[in-house]
Amino acid sequence: MKRWISVMTAAAALSIGVVLAQSVMKAPPMAPYVNVSKALKGALPNFIPGLGTLYVDAKNLPEGPFLAYDKQGRLVKVVFMVPLENLGKKSYVDIGTAALKGLGVSAKVDHVNIIPSGAHPGVDKPHVHFELVLVSLEKEKKVLEGNPY
Repeated sequence: MKRWISVMTAAAALSIGVVLAQSVMKAPPMAPYVNVSKALKGALPNFIPGLGTLYVDAKNLPEGPFLAYDKQGRLVKVVFMVPLENLGKKSYVDIGTAALKGLGVSAKVDHVNIIPSGAHPGVDKPHVHFELVLVSLEKEKKVLEGNPY
């Protein structure tokens, strides 16, 4: 009986991990993630060429992670928008692996983009995008319809 309970507990834990992964691998992700364009009342377009359609858990603003999807709703990259002023004051250790595990993403990171950005709606200070990209650069450009942003 104890063994049966252990097996059922393990199966339930595995199922929860699979549900969590499925919930972010396809858009829209489950709550607490919200569509950034809708949350900003259209101040940013729903689909940003080179970046995709973004979702974020508002409690994690401004840094994220932001989930970036292509027009077919596939997760393409996980983006952190780190204010420049934080780079010298705060340590960022293992944000990639920890974030992906926390989200339940099992896909491997193909490459990382590091892109400076000025202030824009949602992130009101100059910052750097750290993008953990789950597809090749060629596919990223194709499905996000532009160069990384």
